[in-house]
Amino acid sequence: MTHKTFSQSLDEKLESIELVATPIAHQGGTTDLRDLRVLVLGTVGLFKRDPGIEAAADDLYEAAMALVLDGPVGSQPLARKLRLLKDARLRFRERLHGAAKRIGPEKNPDVHGLAPRHDARDHLATRPAM
Repeated sequence: MTHKTFSQSLDEKLESIELVATPIAHQGGTTDLRDLRVLVLGTVGLFKRDPGIEAAADDLYEAAMALVLDGPVGSQPLARKLRLLKDARLRFRERLHGAAKRIGPEKNPDVHGLAPRHDARDHLATRPAM
């Protein structure tokens, strides 16, 4: 059995997030969004609490949610939403790698009560039927 370093484990988690975020950028649905939320929370839970990581996680989820929820409506330009998602993904990756060097892993990984501010189901429930 090979033991992975924290950095290797982090890279694997980020790769999984990319695999879920890519379909979201190409008309993904709420299932992809839910998978992204689970992966982001699991990844954030590996670290000691850090407001910068939590903000980057929120930004990533919000950008993905904007793509999913606005897709059928088209109230915002697609190029803008794609750029915001790309920027949020990069910022999240950078924050995590910076934190891995700066603060290190959590001894007992937990989600710290972090939850993205909004869940797609909340938005879907309040949107008028089409």
